[in-house]
Amino acid sequence: MAVETTKDYQTFFDPMVYLLNCFDQPQKDAFVLRRLTDFWIQIAKDGRKFTNMLEYGTGPVVSRLINAAKHVQSIIAAEYLPANRQAMEDWINQDPKAFNWRPTFEYVVQKLEGMTPDEVEKREAEVREKIKAVVHCDVKAENHLEIPSEISAKYGPPFDIVMTCFCIEAAVESEKEYRNQIAYLAGLLRPGGYLVMHGVVKERFYKVGDKLFYSFPLMKEWILESMKDAGLKNINFDLFSSNFSREEFSSVYPIEDLKSGLKDHYSVYGQLC
Repeated sequence: MAVETTKDYQTFFDPMVYLLNCFDQPQKDAFVLRRLTDFWIQIAKDGRKFTNMLEYGTGPVVSRLINAAKHVQSIIAAEYLPANRQAMEDWINQDPKAFNWRPTFEYVVQKLEGMTPDEVEKREAEVREKIKAVVHCDVKAENHLEIPSEISAKYGPPFDIVMTCFCIEAAVESEKEYRNQIAYLAGLLRPGGYLVMHGVVKERFYKVGDKLFYSFPLMKEWILESMKDAGLKNINFDLFSSNFSREEFSSVYPIEDLKSGLKDHYSVYGQLC
């Protein structure tokens, strides 16, 4: 029987339900957080500093930027949904109704980076300071990214780092459309810059609250070929198999039905040479 999914984020997507379901415990996002920590260690091991970064399709999620704030001077967060942009702004402005990211900051800064507890609050302040704008983006629009001219003149494009997590597959409807989007993101990089992506292969939908949201089922081969065709080299691809029992699966991931098509989380980055 076909599963009924929606693409109507404006009506049905609730940022707080999503955050409480997927990010209430840092361990739920451990694969991505660990891979991001490893990524920054790897590319900054020679002491290299980076000027600017774009996260494309950031959602209401702050955690992807925790490591980044150590290494870049400025960050632009781009997101399609107004409610998600507002959730980001609420956290930046320390609004009392904002989602509490402190446990995730503690997990990344103390456990993964090995820093002392007093560094946690400093990192929160650093992330807030380095996010220079929260702007609109739309995979489906002719203008994929709307950065005001006064912002782009200071903070890019081009970028040293472009990151996208669990975004593109929620919007595209064909392999061709996916490849075009990867080429677009790579085109936002300056030479030597990195495209960083995280997501799930073979996933046809994901659950937020009582709604099932559409996802285009990516294949590993498409991801790698798209990056190579976009001019990216030195590609590093990591796959995490979700081999859990039904009970374990449901306790860790927001999708409760094993027949959803969720197979593997992936982490990949490549350099524009």
